[in-house]
Amino acid sequence: MKRYFVTFKNLLQIANKKNFVIIQMFISSGLNNISSLLPPIATAGIIAMITSNNFNGIWFYVILYLMFYVMYFGSLHWNYYTYTVLADYYHLEVQKLLFEKVANNDVIFEKISKGKIIETCSDDIRYLVDVVDCVVKASMSIFKLLIIFLIFMHYNIIVATVVLLLDIIYLKLMNENSRGVSKFYEGTRKYEDKIMDILNQMLINLKQVKTLNMMPRLNINLDKTRKKWSEQYKNKRIYMTTRYCLIPFIVYIGKILLYIFLAYLVINGKMTLDKLVLLISYFEMTITCTDSMLDNLLNLSNYGVRVSRIKTILDYTPQKSFDFGDIDNDYINGVVEFKNVYFSIKNKLILNKVSFKIYPNEINAIVGHSGSGKTSIVNLLYRLNHIKSGEILIDDESIYNYSNDVYFSNVSGVYQKPFIFEMSIRDNLSLIDPNVKNQVEACKRVGIHDFIEELPRGYNTVIADDAHLLSEGQKQLLVIARTLLSKAEILIFDEVTSNIDPDNTKKIADILLDLKNDHTIIMITHKPEMMMIADRIIVIDNGSIVAKGLNGDVYTKCELYRDLRNRTFASISDNN
Repeated sequence: MKRYFVTFKNLLQIANKKNFVIIQMFISSGLNNISSLLPPIATAGIIAMITSNNFNGIWFYVILYLMFYVMYFGSLHWNYYTYTVLADYYHLEVQKLLFEKVANNDVIFEKISKGKIIETCSDDIRYLVDVVDCVVKASMSIFKLLIIFLIFMHYNIIVATVVLLLDIIYLKLMNENSRGVSKFYEGTRKYEDKIMDILNQMLINLKQVKTLNMMPRLNINLDKTRKKWSEQYKNKRIYMTTRYCLIPFIVYIGKILLYIFLAYLVINGKMTLDKLVLLISYFEMTITCTDSMLDNLLNLSNYGVRVSRIKTILDYTPQKSFDFGDIDNDYINGVVEFKNVYFSIKNKLILNKVSFKIYPNEINAIVGHSGSGKTSIVNLLYRLNHIKSGEILIDDESIYNYSNDVYFSNVSGVYQKPFIFEMSIRDNLSLIDPNVKNQVEACKRVGIHDFIEELPRGYNTVIADDAHLLSEGQKQLLVIARTLLSKAEILIFDEVTSNIDPDNTKKIADILLDLKNDHTIIMITHKPEMMMIADRIIVIDNGSIVAKGLNGDVYTKCELYRDLRNRTFASISDNN
């Protein structure tokens, strides 16, 4: 029983603002169960009136019948209403909590797979209200059984004892069975998560999967997971077969023996016919109530897995959580400085005594070979990681002292792969700034406004991954426009031209040259033509700064930078 209480307790901790509605659910279900116990009394009364030839007395019990069923359906309606209110609340609020948790913990995927998170956010939350429903129904079934046993004891202690023993045996067998079903249900969910995780990766990288003909090998790997899922599922079905075929058969044998005993009592004049009908009705209720209780407890065990998965995400905290300050000064000039920064991951030194200073109204390019530490610098600027020692300053203030709202309204950027939601262009831009005038100005500044206007629905055009309305370069321009709407002083461009054609690369280079007039521009790039537009260069190699300064000076003095610049022909602008 402990696991059922733990599941219900976890649910109350996940979302506790509707506890009064839960109380109403218990009350309405209680009234519903009590009212369902009353009709057999009216039935027995009618039979008693018939056997005594009292036709007028029948009407009293008919009226009772109507009253009992009005009470039954009225309480049922109330119960349905509370269920609807809870379902709506749990789905909206808990999904919101899950989304916020995932959005604010980018490293959560290191501990919880994407497939599991997607399944939890889309599927598991639908069953939260059923946890409450199962607890209520199981509790009311127990309450109803207690009343039925008291009725049996009132009429015949021997019959009550037989019914109690049959029910205890039934409960014992079914409870043990529930453990097995729950165990293998959890196993099937585990392997479903793994399959969903691979499917999610396939959908994201479908072109590569097709062009590299990965599907045959992927299917081989998936078949191993599918086989394990199949083993868990077959074991679960064995327990389910026992639950619904073998155990009920044993109980029905006991039921037949009980009916024979009751018939014996009637034939020998130790029980009247109306009492026989009453006790048979209540015994059928005993079986129904016990089945209902066990089914709800079984569902509660299965839902416990879902609740646990939700709670795992909501309770997730990174091994190293960072506390940020509360500086709310929003007037940032945009001077960025690294002072003797050391950064390591799992005791591996990534950045070694890194120092540089970046000023507003300049394009600052950070260059180096893959794995040299460029991305780590960007992640530190986004406050995704924490330095081991040293200082990272913006306007001579530690970046960790700024409040989240102020910091991320002043530090923003664009990544290598343009990310756009499958919604209209207007809605994508409105995620940052709903002001239509500002949206148009931003799109004009990056040179994509005219293209958008030529689309059939203009800014209301819905962008879908498979529609190909926008090229990769145009998507990147739209993302830059969206970033400009943030009004951030410091803009970070991380390999934004790596996957786009030369024409759009030239456009983005021109955009950066324009943006530097009122922003601090930090650019990570491996393209020589983008390096050439930078005012200052920071060259990093194996986690250390090997050169920094004006573009022309670094080109003259640093062999590594010359090598990076001269790898391919580039001619966007003259060397400074």
